[in-house]
Amino acid sequence: LEDGRAIVAQREKMSKSKYNVVNPEDMCREYGADSLRLYELFMGPLEDGGDWDTNGVAGCRRFLDRAWRVFEEGKLTDEEIDGSELERALHIAIRNVTDAVDSKRFNTAISDMMVFVNEATRAAAVPRSWYAAFVTILAPFAPHVAEELWHVLGHQDSITYTTWPTFDESKIRTETIEIAVQVNGKLRATLNVDADAAAEDVVAAAKAQPNVQKFIDGKAIRKEIVVPSRLVNLVV
Repeated sequence: LEDGRAIVAQREKMSKSKYNVVNPEDMCREYGADSLRLYELFMGPLEDGGDWDTNGVAGCRRFLDRAWRVFEEGKLTDEEIDGSELERALHIAIRNVTDAVDSKRFNTAISDMMVFVNEATRAAAVPRSWYAAFVTILAPFAPHVAEELWHVLGHQDSITYTTWPTFDESKIRTETIEIAVQVNGKLRATLNVDADAAAEDVVAAAKAQPNVQKFIDGKAIRKEIVVPSRLVNLVV
């Protein structure tokens, strides 16, 4: 603080003797059981624990509300939309949620589902089959909301018995990616290259950038560092 006093944060375990327990029944009444369940899985790696923040429960409730509004706003369509960012976000979510269930990295899985919902919120239309796939991967994390959504989508059986969706790797890859070009560790340019471009082709394109040439012209390049899909660093 400006007056020289320090701000001290104190952490302690929840305990009835310390009178700092958060009653889960109160959380369920205010935000819903699925919001509480999501938050506990979203706090971080299960083995690390984390600091309780009721605002996080409210944030998970807002995520579920947005997921529900995709249906309520009448965006669902029976037509397929090929090659969209929404489709890519869905397949990334399916892949990462599938991996997370095995590795217990639930927090990252929820993040990817949030990305899909954000894309769906921005989209003018959402294919019904994509939304159904999202609801399926949401079910282990928010079973009550997912079950309700499954039935309003017109299914008679429980979502518990549906087939787990599979992802298509070709839907995840992007055709072009943006690469940062550095000279001696300083950003000098960016360029777009094919996602599967060879490293030597990426380096050649980096050297051809006008703003890069003026920093390497007439100098010996001692090292060419390529971080795939991210950057090229030319050391002179």
